[in-house]
Amino acid sequence: MTADTDPWLGALFHGWVHLVTLFLMLLVAYAIIGLCWNRGFRPADRGPVVPWASLILGFGLVLLLRRFNEDLLAAGIIAVAVIIGGLLSRNAEPRGLWVPAMLIAVLLGLGSNLSALLLTTATALVLLLSARQGR
Repeated sequence: MTADTDPWLGALFHGWVHLVTLFLMLLVAYAIIGLCWNRGFRPADRGPVVPWASLILGFGLVLLLRRFNEDLLAAGIIAVAVIIGGLLSRNAEPRGLWVPAMLIAVLLGLGSNLSALLLTTATALVLLLSARQGR
């Protein structure tokens, strides 16, 4: 059975491939900034490379933004996500990565993949060049 003979099968696989690709892009972005964040710490003080709570919240945000196409509703979702990321960064570890993680998820959810790549690169460079004690 190929996608030519069964159109529903092709549509099903296309949807899953798209979601898995978005998840992998988000996972790689979080892994890059997580490695840069943990670079300056001792092995005993290092946290997880990918904070799973942030990854699950970020992927939910990506799916939510992919679902709604209205500009005003998307702006409200983005504002709430950044506020939640800011509030969670006060209590959850790693503290400094919640807001950039939510912004990367927002950009991926809006379909701005190159902007998400640029934000990931800028965040990684800032983390690599920053002082270790102040974080």
